[in-house]
Amino acid sequence: MSNFLRLIRFPNLLIIALVQCVMRYFIIKPILGINKIKLQFSDINFAILVLATVCMAAAGYIINDYFDTKADRFNKKDVIVGRKISRRITLVLHQVLTGISIVLGGYVSYRIGHWQFVFIFFMAGGLLWFYSTSYKYYFLLGSFLMAMLVAAVPFLVVVYEIPPLNKTYADVLLASKTNFNYLLYWVGAFSFFAFFGMLIARFIRDMLSLKGDREIHRQSLPIVIGLKWTKVTVVVLILFLSVSVFGVWFQFLNAPMDKITPWYFGMLIILPLFLLAYCVTKFKEGDLFKLGGFLLQFAFLAGISYAFVVKYMVDKL
Repeated sequence: MSNFLRLIRFPNLLIIALVQCVMRYFIIKPILGINKIKLQFSDINFAILVLATVCMAAAGYIINDYFDTKADRFNKKDVIVGRKISRRITLVLHQVLTGISIVLGGYVSYRIGHWQFVFIFFMAGGLLWFYSTSYKYYFLLGSFLMAMLVAAVPFLVVVYEIPPLNKTYADVLLASKTNFNYLLYWVGAFSFFAFFGMLIARFIRDMLSLKGDREIHRQSLPIVIGLKWTKVTVVVLILFLSVSVFGVWFQFLNAPMDKITPWYFGMLIILPLFLLAYCVTKFKEGDLFKLGGFLLQFAFLAGISYAFVVKYMVDKL
């Protein structure tokens, strides 16, 4: 069981589930509550959506390890597939989890009256398969693909919430000539942060996996442009993300200037990102870069946890 939990990256799956719950109950629900509007996507169906997302992510981790054993050996990682869990069982686990995800995704898509949304899960399953077999070997393609899939995790919540809202409040929307697009903007801001956070994480991982990537002929960023320019790229992305944190909040979302947000962003997101940029510039190998990985995870979790601050401020209105 412990090998299986490591294979599916169980802590990461918990984070995925947490992110979706936070989007629903600490962003979408309180913002709708300002106008006395209630969630229309039932808690049971939401739980099924979360399970479908988690199963697809687990299947992705499994199939990536299935095709990545050679590189993992060169990078001195603990190889599970073929040693602790047979390759045949690993492939069966991937197929079962992918099938469960598609079935559950199809069910909730049908429940909201948009059965075609099931193709989101078909597409995710296909992209994760082709990422593991070929896309990750191409320059930038694999990194951008994974960043897009990570950004889709919070966005799925609002995608499945809006159709039931439109159906229930159709008369109100027609009379007031409004819509629920503002929910897309709010959750989209978190997806934006997740996209660039994941992109930075992928490039950092590439710098740590140079030996293995050369052996499997993967055209990662540091192999194509060199370690020095990869560091420059990562630092530029960190600075862009740091500036964007405030820009998205105060300009794109037209959110009010409050006393908590500047301090929260500055101390819990911007400062760790700046420290990460310093670690990247000084990086050779070893503990200093492990610190950088911790700082990125901390900034990412702080960014998602800002949803709690949003709920607090909305409740005070």
